[in-house]
Amino acid sequence: MEVATLPAGRRPAGASGSAEPGRLGANGQLRPRQRRRATQRLEKAQAAASIALGAVSTYFEAEMELPTFFSHLAETVAGLVGARRVAFLRLSSAGNLVLQREPFGFPAQSPIRGLRIEAKPDGDGIASRVIYGDELDIHDGTSAALDSLWEEHGIRDTRNSIAVSWPAGDRRIGALAAYDSERGFTNDDAWILRVAAMATGLVWQYREAEEELDVAVERLEEAIAARRQLLANVASGGDEARRRFASALHDDSLQLLTAAELQLERIRTDSDSKRQTAQLDQLALTIKKVEDSLRRLLSTVSPEALDLTVGLKEAIRDRLETLRVHAGIETDIDLQFPDELPVEVETMVFKNVAEALTNVQKHSHATRIRVAAGALDGGVVVEVSDDGTGFVVEECLHVPGHLGLLTMKERAQLAGGWCRIVSEPGAGAKVEFWIPTN
Repeated sequence: MEVATLPAGRRPAGASGSAEPGRLGANGQLRPRQRRRATQRLEKAQAAASIALGAVSTYFEAEMELPTFFSHLAETVAGLVGARRVAFLRLSSAGNLVLQREPFGFPAQSPIRGLRIEAKPDGDGIASRVIYGDELDIHDGTSAALDSLWEEHGIRDTRNSIAVSWPAGDRRIGALAAYDSERGFTNDDAWILRVAAMATGLVWQYREAEEELDVAVERLEEAIAARRQLLANVASGGDEARRRFASALHDDSLQLLTAAELQLERIRTDSDSKRQTAQLDQLALTIKKVEDSLRRLLSTVSPEALDLTVGLKEAIRDRLETLRVHAGIETDIDLQFPDELPVEVETMVFKNVAEALTNVQKHSHATRIRVAAGALDGGVVVEVSDDGTGFVVEECLHVPGHLGLLTMKERAQLAGGWCRIVSEPGAGAKVEFWIPTN
């Protein structure tokens, strides 16, 4: 820190009055002896201010608890200004001046520990004038107005005292007060207090910023944990419902259809009418088609179809190979996933890719499809594009049969990511989504 200096011909801040006539030479200037003494006094004050600044810096870097910090600093300041006692007094939220622990030189039972002095920005009392106006009149080594204030609040053993404003930028934290100097206080002492108070105000601002940052970090960690929980919920969302539906479909509807087929076979065996036999054959064919349709539905909704035990890349490759074999769509694959993706992210990526591929197979009439993936901005980005017939995006987002598009967008957004769908009739389609990984 740089030490504030005063020009050689000026008094320290807070000084008032003029030089004594007997000390002036014929030209109105200080005599050489008085000039030397003034220079020596100024140099001494500057050296003391430098020590105060160094103490603030040293105690702060030691990462002391605030009471210990203020106790050590108050003791150092007391030595620099020749005071027997020093205290930092801060403004409470109610606008009262109270003790900032720990003062130097005050016993545990001192009335200063219960101090409550009203200090308002527009007040005319000495406390308000010191804090908000930095006004201090020193006569005969003390501020009489301050001495009266302390006595009024129970601190009756004060020989002399001074106090200066304790600022933090444009804000006023309180005051720094010194008590009981054997030689009496001077304007130089008040200047040293101001330097110490300003430096301590910077420390106070830094500690406040640290605390605010800690709170922000804590809230951010809570938000990240909540988002991760949401991500896990979204990743597993619907699986239990699908499992129950698949179980009911397999154990109830398909079993009933199988029983119906067996009964129908027995009826046909017992029938001797060709006309009835033909009708029964047609009914058996219909039942078979219904059963096949339900089994395809079972394969689609079963959560086991989303199992990633083979790994995300392999699961996507297998799904694309199935698409190529059954639909004749050529595939182009470029998968550059980050290492060690969270399981929830892998599951959501696979679900969105599978949804996109299902839409291509059902609606696009495409001959080629491309799936590409890579790391981007702390997450994973995936693109699924095809050369099919395309569609009007806004129309398809809310019509039956295309709810998968809306599901993909909602799944990515709930995970803290995004999803874009680009398509035009006759121009193919592209689905691109991004999901954060931490």
